[in-house]
Amino acid sequence: MPKIVDADDRRELVANAVYEVIAEHGLTQASLRNVAKEAGLALGSVRHYFDNQAELMEFAFRVNSERIHLRALESLEALEQDPLPEDRSGLLDKCGAVLEELLPLDIARRADAVVHMEFMLDARTNTGLQEAAQDDYRATGAVVGRVLLQLMESPLAAESLVPVDEAERLIGLLDGLSLRLVLQPAWAAPEQGRATLRRHLESLLAPA
Repeated sequence: MPKIVDADDRRELVANAVYEVIAEHGLTQASLRNVAKEAGLALGSVRHYFDNQAELMEFAFRVNSERIHLRALESLEALEQDPLPEDRSGLLDKCGAVLEELLPLDIARRADAVVHMEFMLDARTNTGLQEAAQDDYRATGAVVGRVLLQLMESPLAAESLVPVDEAERLIGLLDGLSLRLVLQPAWAAPEQGRATLRRHLESLLAPA
């Protein structure tokens, strides 16, 4: 009896192989042949699930983006469902925990961030990735916006906050921290990233 292969599982296996190749050698080396080799599959097997390189790259980019944002959304659901902490430290901990999921603060998140940066940079000139890049930006904006709305509902929040402006500032901070943590790990430790994020969130609260 022939072995039944789950198409979704096989496509995710190939996507994981894309990540491994990109993390080790860069996006330019993520050819169908190299990805097939990394996945332990015949080249024809990869082509069975992806018609071409462009389709594979877009799929892998979207899976990468989804993984990053799903981690944040799981923490966000807890923030939105539980009563908001009434103390400053508790509120900062809760909001920070969601946003930290978007930062490369451990091995797994760093690997995702490396791949994500490669895709985002390529999307600048690669029209096949630009729609996925815009969807990724919107997903980040949605997470950041929902965190800010929770924080601003607290009586501890400063009164003069403008949600759109604060969302842009916070996204810029997260992007900068991610870049620094990935490219300059000797100078930017995870503890520093957490502390910088917390100081920013604390600046959104009324003076103690």
